[in-house]
Amino acid sequence: MILNSKRIFYMLFLLLVVLLSGCNGNEKAVSKYYLSLVGESQNWNLTGYEVVITPESFKAGNGTLHMKNGNKSIVDSFYFETHVVINDNDVVLHTGAVTGAGIDIAEESTGAIEGGTYLNEDGTPITLNEINNIYMIVEWWSKSESAKERIDLYIKPNKEQSFFN
Repeated sequence: MILNSKRIFYMLFLLLVVLLSGCNGNEKAVSKYYLSLVGESQNWNLTGYEVVITPESFKAGNGTLHMKNGNKSIVDSFYFETHVVINDNDVVLHTGAVTGAGIDIAEESTGAIEGGTYLNEDGTPITLNEINNIYMIVEWWSKSESAKERIDLYIKPNKEQSFFN
């Protein structure tokens, strides 16, 4: 009787091992990335700019542009655009503008955008590995001045310098 119990136990154990070996993690890994980006140019500091990449969506924004001189800067037009370079293709990701006489641009919120996923050449959602660069162009105009500056936010690190392989 004890021999039969041991035999049944081993048979059940073997069945359990076979069943569990079918659960070997063949599920596709889901890549989700969150970037909190900061950057600066000659006249601007950008803080709190976020980029969220998931297989379902691509979100960007919630940053604040601060003019470095700290004084009120009155202009007639202000514009920014955020670019993402995916596999060497430059795409405008996010834009914002303010126009009208006498705008104080000492501090400007970027707002935020949300859209569908970006797909690579294979038709699969992009990963952080496929992003080469993220940068912002800031332009402002008044009757007496116009200026344009670039703020680098993300540059793909070398493989030796990154946790993302």
